[in-house]
Amino acid sequence: MVQRYKFKFEKILNLKHREEEQQEDKYLRLKQELDQIRDKIEVLEAEKQTAYTQMRDKANKLDQILELRRYLKQIRNAQTELKEQKVDREAEAEKELQLLLEKKQERKTLEKLKENKEKTFRKELIKEEQKELDELSINYSLGGSLS
Repeated sequence: MVQRYKFKFEKILNLKHREEEQQEDKYLRLKQELDQIRDKIEVLEAEKQTAYTQMRDKANKLDQILELRRYLKQIRNAQTELKEQKVDREAEAEKELQLLLEKKQERKTLEKLKENKEKTFRKELIKEEQKELDELSINYSLGGSLS
C-alpha cells in the first residue's frame, strides 16, 4: 500500500488560490475601466480638434462660432472630469496590483512549503521502504522465509 502525502494546509492553499484569482479579476476590471477612460479622452480630443477646425472654417458666422465655443467648453469639462477619473483609477489599480502581488507571494510561499514537506515525506517513505527491504534481505540470507 502506497502512502500518499496529505498537506495539512491544503484548504488554506486553495483559499489563497481563490483570493489571488479574485484579486486578479478585480485588478483586470480596473485596467479595463482605465482603458475605456483613455479611449473616451482620445475621442473627446478628436472632437475638440474637429470643433477647432470648424471654427476656423466658419470664421464669418458668429452664431455657429458661439455654438462651437459652448461645445468646446463642454468637451474640456468632460476631459477634465475623465482625467480626474483616470488618476483615481490609476491609483486604485496600483493599490490592487500591490494586493495582487501580495496574494501571489502568499500562495507561492504555501506552495513552496507544500513542495518541501512533500519532498521530506517522500524521503522518509523511501527510507522506511529501504529499511524494510534490508530487514527482508537479512532474514532471507539467514535462512528465513520472505513471508
